[in-house]
Amino acid sequence: MARPKKNADSPQTRDKIIEAARIEFAINGIAAPLEAIAARCDIRRPSLLHHFKSKQALVAAVVEDIIRKARERLQIVVGTKHGDYAEKMQAIFKVLRDLEDEEKGVGSVLLHAMLADDEDESVSRRVGEFINVIHATALLAGAADTHNTDDIKAATAHLVIGEFARLALASKADHVWGKADGIDPLYKAYFLSS
Repeated sequence: MARPKKNADSPQTRDKIIEAARIEFAINGIAAPLEAIAARCDIRRPSLLHHFKSKQALVAAVVEDIIRKARERLQIVVGTKHGDYAEKMQAIFKVLRDLEDEEKGVGSVLLHAMLADDEDESVSRRVGEFINVIHATALLAGAADTHNTDDIKAATAHLVIGEFARLALASKADHVWGKADGIDPLYKAYFLSS
């Protein structure tokens, strides 16, 4: 009996490619070869290129997948009615840590992609949109009562990008931040002060 033919157009194949690319990009950076990504999901390079016409398109799809998942989680946190402002902000900044725990390499991929961003800066813009959602949530929750809105935006960006770096460094982060939570002092200063 003949083996069933794999469907190159399958959405599952596309999802497998994105997952394999995230893992390879996390391990080897954005320079990870397409062949390694294809091998990780048991296809060949031409099949990968059937779904993504270039490496830039694949990087964009991986970043979009990460941002989409993070935004979905963020919307759940923002949409909850219970809890006070401090709890809500802590939950918002925990979103990326939880995503990293489930899908290793998220922080590393986002940092690599931002550093390798092409001229249209599409990755940086997508990350900026994510930061804007958190910033808007902080403003709605009353952060502007005690801080300038531009300062809140800068603090939010520092927290998010700092969290990407901490996640990307994994166990090496202790050498930079020590054993304490790297974002805790900034978080407390901007989001827990009264």
